[in-house]
Amino acid sequence: MFHVERIGYDRADELLEIMRDRALWLNQKGTSMWDLEKLTEEGIVQRYEDPELYLAFDDLERVGGFLLLHADKNYWKDKTGDDALYIHKFVVARDHGGRGYSGLMLEWIKRHAGEIGKRYIRLDYYKDREYLRSMYRNQDFEDVEELSMPDGKIMIKAEYRI
Repeated sequence: MFHVERIGYDRADELLEIMRDRALWLNQKGTSMWDLEKLTEEGIVQRYEDPELYLAFDDLERVGGFLLLHADKNYWKDKTGDDALYIHKFVVARDHGGRGYSGLMLEWIKRHAGEIGKRYIRLDYYKDREYLRSMYRNQDFEDVEELSMPDGKIMIKAEYRI
């Protein structure tokens, strides 16, 4: 049965292993997404200022995971207050792709956000990642802003209203 579990930093490597595997695969395809050197416990804590770590399971098998933040000073500086959750490092394990786990994880995040009184879920993704854009739009996320990044790519900021 599918379920999501918040994990402590003592289990961060379980999530980071999935992220590293996906990052390596994307690098091999020529569509790099994450800097492998920063996919460490220290790297994510430093970048995201004490994020909440989550793993998704199908029965006992790890199928994906993500980070949740209650504020995002990197990309959503203009949004203050306590009304949103911010998703980062959303990942489905490579050997579990195409089985609907991304949708199940996003549905879980929506329920969780509502249960803790949030009004929005926010995230960002590169515009050239059409598969991400399609997935988020299918989950009713709306694009709210485009940002030009230092690497020349366009970052899309999107949100879901609960």
